[in-house]
Formats: sequence, structure tokens, C-alpha cells
Amino acid sequence: MSKRILTTALATLALCTGGLAAQQLEPRSFPQQNVESWSYQSSVTGNTYDIVVGLPNGYRPGADRKYAALIVTDGYAAFPVANDAARSQMNQGVAEDLIVISVGSPLELGDSGWTRQRIWEFSPSGWDRTDTFGKEVTRTCGLMHSPPDRCSGGAPKFLEFIVSELLPRLEAKYAIDPERLGLFGVSAGGFFASWAIFQPNSPFRAYIIQSPAMAYGDGEISRQEQRYAAEHKDLKVGIYLASGSLEMADPYLEGIGQIVSGQVRLAAALTGRHYPGLKLYTEILPGLSHGDAAGTALVRGIRLLYGKEQGTAPWQR
Repeated sequence: MSKRILTTALATLALCTGGLAAQQLEPRSFPQQNVESWSYQSSVTGNTYDIVVGLPNGYRPGADRKYAALIVTDGYAAFPVANDAARSQMNQGVAEDLIVISVGSPLELGDSGWTRQRIWEFSPSGWDRTDTFGKEVTRTCGLMHSPPDRCSGGAPKFLEFIVSELLPRLEAKYAIDPERLGLFGVSAGGFFASWAIFQPNSPFRAYIIQSPAMAYGDGEISRQEQRYAAEHKDLKVGIYLASGSLEMADPYLEGIGQIVSGQVRLAAALTGRHYPGLKLYTEILPGLSHGDAAGTALVRGIRLLYGKEQGTAPWQR
């Protein structure tokens, strides 16, 4: 090696090692392409929400085009997996372009605030909580220091907030097609999504429901389904129901929460109605449980209910 090359190499090595020693990790926000976030104070529920919006590639404000949208409950806890699931389907060209919108409690409230808010917002009114699962909810509310009138019963107000406050503002800002709205919920949020199917003010045409905690309301979903059937001859929506096979043997999730059996009962009841406009898909996901089934359920639900394959989406006839 020549003296000149050796000198240059040593100088470069000294510069590199010196530079590395001097470098520090600098904080910065995590960049997410096509993701916007907002805060909103609801006059209906009295709660503050963080709203996160994932836009499809190529989205342009003001373009003469409307997009399907999926409202995701549980906010930050569910948005990343929902947005990734939607992007994977869109990038493969098997699902239509889709706006993913999560709504949930602000991060500043922490885990206890998130738990307090979701139990109240996802549970039905008129539930006395004297059943086994109700007593467990009451105990949890006590641990989370929920006010007595804010432990359960907020589902009607939460749906009204979505319908009368959130969606009008989102539709004014984003190119959302109100005829192609969907709702995703998991666990307690899955109960809420199941309950919303039968509400007269529900704007949703597609429901992706994972591991629904059907014990909420002590049989409320069955009562809602029966009331709806007594007054209607059709249900023009698409529903994807899924839970993990490992949940069946869980003494809490199934034994108390009635997750898998509740899903099966709802699917069976709806199948027996023979609604001409209903598109119903129900699956038990092998080898998955409550905490890891969301990704698969969202991919499957989006592929079926927002798919480009003719005849799977509820707005395809």
C-alpha cells in the first residue's frame, strides 16, 4: 500500500470513528405517509377523541371522486393494524381504495382512561349488570374509578356522536362516499358493532367484527336481532364475523365473555332469516386468539366487504 493511500485510509478511519462517537440519537416524530390526525370534543358524549385518518395512495383533496371508508373503534390501539391491512389489500389490487378512520380516547388518558371510556361507549343502555359478566364489568369500573353513571350504557350516545358530529365533519373534509361506510370493532368494540347493525340511525353498510364480547348487555344482541326481524324483511348490509379458535377454550373470553358462542349464535340467527340483501361471512381463525386475530380478521374482512371481486361487497349487486 502506498504512503498516500495509507494516510488517506487512516484519516478516513479517524474521521469515521470520531464522527460516530460524537453522534447522538435525535428525537423526531414518526413519519407516516398519508396519515392525518385530529382532536375533537364531542357535545353528545362529553368526551374528547383523537381521530386518525389513513388516506389511500394517490388521494387528492377536491378530486371528483368519492372513496369508501372504514370507521375503526379503539383509536390508536386498532388504527395501525387496520391501516396496514387496508394498504396490503389495496396494494395488491384486490380491494377498492379505502379511507381508514380511527376514533378513540387521547393517548394522554393512558390505559385506565382508555378502558373507562371504551366500556361506557361500547355497552348498551338499560343493563343492570347483575349477570356474571355484568358483575365483572362493575368490578372493573370500580378499579378504573369510573363514575357510577359512566360505567356502562353509553352505546346510543357514542353512535349518535359518530352519526351527527363525526361523519358530517369528515365528509366535509374528505371525499367520503356515505353509501360505502363500514365499521370495525374488536371485543367490546365488536359488541358495539354487532349492536349497531340493528339501530335505525346506523349509517354503515359493512361491518367487520372480531371476537365480539357478546356477554355485554346479558343477551342484548339476541333481543336486538329479534326486534329487528319482527319489523323488517331485509337487512341490506355486509357482515364479516371472526374469532380465534384458541378463544373457545379460554375460561374468561368464552366462559364469561361468550365470544365464540356469541358469534356463532348471531351468525346462525341471521342465516335463518334469509334476508335477500344480506351478505354474511363468518369464520373461526385457526391457531389465533383474542390479541392476535385482528390482523387476519381485518385482511379477510376488507378483502370480502371492500373487495373488487364482483358480488362480495354489500353495495355490489
